[in-house]
Amino acid sequence: MLGPSGSGKTVFLASLYKKLSTQGDTGFFLQVESPEKRKRLNNLYTQIAVDEKWPKGTTYSEVSEWTFTCRVQTEGLPIYSACQFTYLDYAGGRINDEMGEDDPEFDNQLKNADALLGLLDGQRLLALMQGEALGRVWAVNDFPNMLNIMQEIQNKPIHFVISKWDILEGRYTLEEIIDCLYKIPEFNNLIRTRSRGNIPIRLIPISAVGKDFATLQKDGSMAKNFQALPKPFQVEVPLACVLPDMIQTKLKEIMEQKKEISDISIDVKANVTFWEWLGGIAGEAVSIVSQYLPKKYQFTADILERLIELLDTPIEQKRELANNRKLQLQREKEEALKKVTDEETALNYTIKCFLGIQNRLDYNFPESNLKR
Repeated sequence: MLGPSGSGKTVFLASLYKKLSTQGDTGFFLQVESPEKRKRLNNLYTQIAVDEKWPKGTTYSEVSEWTFTCRVQTEGLPIYSACQFTYLDYAGGRINDEMGEDDPEFDNQLKNADALLGLLDGQRLLALMQGEALGRVWAVNDFPNMLNIMQEIQNKPIHFVISKWDILEGRYTLEEIIDCLYKIPEFNNLIRTRSRGNIPIRLIPISAVGKDFATLQKDGSMAKNFQALPKPFQVEVPLACVLPDMIQTKLKEIMEQKKEISDISIDVKANVTFWEWLGGIAGEAVSIVSQYLPKKYQFTADILERLIELLDTPIEQKRELANNRKLQLQREKEEALKKVTDEETALNYTIKCFLGIQNRLDYNFPESNLKR
């Protein structure tokens, strides 16, 4: 997880755990790896909700590692583990402070990541939209520094996360912000390059505290409203998009690398859909794909079909499809929960939960998919 100092990485992690520490509408909950870290996250969130000051950021020498296990409680109340995510929270100083020494360990951890999450400070974005100096400095220094690091990491999904969406919402649309970001050459170049490589890339608005809890002051500070409680907004979305995007990246690799499947040569033409490339028969196609997927991507046929369907959907049709699929995904999620009896079925169910969350993003913010 990358982001300049002050972008809100620490606050984001505390709010993510707060929202997902118990099972609710998302359909699963998170368990952190140790009681000490659980208390640490809860204390951080208490500081957000109660204290006058905001939590301190990660120091330069610190790489804060957080491992979360997605768990599912069934209707009969037994609990099963589904999958794990490890967030590496790098100090913002690694992005925007001048340091003379290279850090091979930092570089290796980045290269071994399954996905990159970059936080874009909503306060600096607001300043950029309003033509203020704070925003211009971010656009020509902090943000390009982060993009330079991301450019070195190949074939990994990238999720740009706009923090503090509560101070942007109502003033600017996500589409207006994207248009502004495309004027930054480094951002525009990265999006074009990743799009040519068919790598998933998203821009996801979130708020760790939600509306009406914090107000931007003239001096740039964020004043808390203690008459309200924080209500995190979309903090679960980046996590829910990671695994589906990883699988879709792998499916695209198969499409590009395998020109012969089942001894049948198929030409990979521009704009051909995945189904067309595989011959168009869903059941047989999924069976073929499964032969080439690594073990960790061996999911049930219905999940692979859903992911391929999303892969083939043109961006301009995302919102319409999301609206049509909403009830169907909810029904599939409810049916899958009834079938959870072990870790494998818990994982299949959790992926359906992830797809439902991703579907909601596609409906509410169809432009969040930046692949061009």
